[in-house]
Amino acid sequence: MKKIVFVIAMSLALVLSSEASTRSDVQIIEASENIRYLSQKISKDYLFLYQNPEKRTLRNQLEESLKQLEREINTIAINTQSTESKDLLNFLRYTNQEIKALLKEKVNKDKSILILDYSETFVEAANSIEHLHQYNFSNEEKMLMSLKELDYLFERITKYYIASAMNLNKMSNANQIKNSIVKIENILYAINNYAYPTPLLNEREKMNEYWTTYKEFIYQSDDCSVPNLLEVFVESFKNSMDNIELYHKKNQ
Repeated sequence: MKKIVFVIAMSLALVLSSEASTRSDVQIIEASENIRYLSQKISKDYLFLYQNPEKRTLRNQLEESLKQLEREINTIAINTQSTESKDLLNFLRYTNQEIKALLKEKVNKDKSILILDYSETFVEAANSIEHLHQYNFSNEEKMLMSLKELDYLFERITKYYIASAMNLNKMSNANQIKNSIVKIENILYAINNYAYPTPLLNEREKMNEYWTTYKEFIYQSDDCSVPNLLEVFVESFKNSMDNIELYHKKNQ
C-alpha cells in the first residue's frame, strides 16, 4: 500500500513539475516576443527623436519602453533555469543600461546608428532564448503568435524606413524591409485563409486595405518620406487586428 501511495505521489509531482515547466516556457516565449517588439519600437522612436529632438513625448515613450524591456528581461530571469539564457539576459541588461545612458545625452547620427545595432542585438538574443524554451502551441495559439509577430514586423519596417530617410545603411535597410514584407504577407495569407465568422470579415478586409496602402508608401520611400503617415496606417491596421486577436484568444 505504501509503495502504491509513493508511486502516485511521485507521478503527481512529475505532472505538477511538467505543468510548471510548461507555464514557465510559455512566459519566457511571450517575454522574448515582447523584447523583440520593444527593441524595434525603441530604435524607431529614437530615430524619430533624432528628427524631432525637442519632442518630450518621444523621450517619455523611450523611457517607458526601456522600463518595460527591463520587466520582460526580469520575467525570463524568474522563469528560466538555462545557463545560456541567463548569460544572454546579463548581456541584455548591460545593453539596456547603455541605451539609457545614451538617452541622457544629446541625440545625434552616430548614436542613432548605435541604437540600430543594439536593436538587432536584442532580436538575436531574444530569438536564441526563445529557441531554448520550446512549447507546442495549438493552432489558435499559433495564430495569436503570428498576430504578435505583425506588431514586431511593422515596428521593424518603420525603423528601417526612417533609417533610410536619414541615409543610414540604405542598401541593408532595403533588404531588411523586403524580408519583413515577405513575412507579413505570409501571415496575412494565413489570416485570409482562416474561416472567420461573418462579423470579422469586414475587419480582415480593412487590414488588407491598410496593408496595401502602407506597402505603397514603403515602395515610394526614395521619392517621398512619410514616417508619420505610416504610423497612422499601422495604428489603423492594429485597431482592426485587435478584434481578430480577441477572437483567437476566446477560442484557445
